[in-house]
Amino acid sequence: MLMQKKCFGCLFRQAVDAAWLLTNDEEKREAIIRGAGRFMSETDFRRTPPELGAELHAMIRNVLEDPDPYLEIKREMNSVTRSLLPMLRERIRISKRPLETAIRYAIAGNVIDFSTFHEISADEIAKTVEEAANRPIIGLDVSAFEAELQKPEVRSLLYVCDNCGEIVWDALLIAELTRYVSVTAAVRGGAAVNDALLEDAEFAGLPEIARVITTGCSVPGAPDSMVSGEFREIFRSADLVIAKGQGNLETMQPAVRPVLHLFMVKCPVIEQLVGLPKGTLVVQTLPEAVS
Repeated sequence: MLMQKKCFGCLFRQAVDAAWLLTNDEEKREAIIRGAGRFMSETDFRRTPPELGAELHAMIRNVLEDPDPYLEIKREMNSVTRSLLPMLRERIRISKRPLETAIRYAIAGNVIDFSTFHEISADEIAKTVEEAANRPIIGLDVSAFEAELQKPEVRSLLYVCDNCGEIVWDALLIAELTRYVSVTAAVRGGAAVNDALLEDAEFAGLPEIARVITTGCSVPGAPDSMVSGEFREIFRSADLVIAKGQGNLETMQPAVRPVLHLFMVKCPVIEQLVGLPKGTLVVQTLPEAVS
């Protein structure tokens, strides 16, 4: 999905937010904002928003002289979400439909806003996610999905992760999926805002339940032209693909194969793409015909 007019302001706002979130140095803040202005005036917009976002955040890392300025925020997100694991595991265990419950918590994790994460307590996060998990999820048909997983020809599934924090709860869903198929989980290949890396997959315990690879690129998504050969091969050959979050959705359109997207609608551009209002929790397969 290429840049839309409404994406321009969002990208610049990301830079301004990062300037205030990541440093107290006024000179560096000014350098980030001026750099974002230059970037917006000079860049080629015939790419996806996450690809341009990756370049914008590379500039921010350069100004801050920090290879991963979100590192401490990401670790905090992981720690808080892991503190809630015993409760979520028990709820999945006693659920009459454990796969559905795990799917709900995985999608609910996508609700968390990392920019305010350090300002709210674990109890508030638990409440937010519990409310999200009990909301209607558009397109969620667990019976049909379970039937698909049980087909003899369906043996492999690629699960493309999104952010830190929620990856801990993705592991709960991946554990349920391994009851049906062999799962490969993919994280980003390098620092990309608050997206999950190998370190985060290890923290979430993913290597203990599934094969873990990276996309091979530092984009908050998985654009086909930038991912590694290994990721591309698995993406195309897996019997099923699940992708979390808007960044994956944006970089996988137009689709080269059907992908089951799990996400929350967070912006007007995605509202238009999927025909659902902002704030909607969605399970939706966007096939090759969508552009």
